[in-house]
Amino acid sequence: MYDELKVALKAGEIMLRNGSETFRVQYIIKKMLTDLDIISKDVIVIGRAIIVSIEMKDKYPITLTKSIVKRMNNLQKLSLVTKVADDYSKHKISINETMNKLNNIDNIITYPFWLRVIGTGLGTFSFTLGFGGSFTGAVAIFLITLFPAYFIEILYKNNVPYFISNILAGALISTLSLIVFNFYPLLQYDKMIASAIVILTPGIAAITAIRDVVNGDFITGASRGIEAILSATALSIGVGFIFALYVFITGGGVWQF
Repeated sequence: MYDELKVALKAGEIMLRNGSETFRVQYIIKKMLTDLDIISKDVIVIGRAIIVSIEMKDKYPITLTKSIVKRMNNLQKLSLVTKVADDYSKHKISINETMNKLNNIDNIITYPFWLRVIGTGLGTFSFTLGFGGSFTGAVAIFLITLFPAYFIEILYKNNVPYFISNILAGALISTLSLIVFNFYPLLQYDKMIASAIVILTPGIAAITAIRDVVNGDFITGASRGIEAILSATALSIGVGFIFALYVFITGGGVWQF
């Protein structure tokens, strides 16, 4: 029974680490605890912690816990775990096969590093055009965003707090945008920077927080909501600081070369 509980906890861990809502984590874990000797099963997910407890006939209760250090958003992994959990609950695969599949899902790199960086750049390119910016500005912000997107990925791998990394990314976006603007003043740098901020803002995390709150998981929803707000605030701080410094030094005019 311990092995089955461990497998279910592994599935919940992957779900929570990759951006799942609290109720989905609870549902997947309970779904995978299929032993007929289980009298009761309780799953508690608070913030980045999972607590699973089961009670069996004529045996002592078993409780396992897991804490999540880093979180990200990966909908593909959520889909894969859901499929594995469904197969296991229907006894299509064994417990060993399930654990091996979960470990493979946990370790798989769904998209290469360079593709994530380019995807971020293409997102800002599209948003610039959608906000009414020029094609030249869209191309410029595409090239500019490659640097902070790469920068954020590196900082994330080195466990730099997201608040600090977002401040630095916002400052880098603002700096590069102002440099390009001064070489080509016809660019609409306001739309360029707005596009970059939108693509880096944690929208999925905010939506997940709202869904948690609606479902009654107020602690987890509030913590995720605050995290999303702080991420957006950090980007704004980085951008605003560079703009304030630029206006203070130059008075807001175009540099003279």
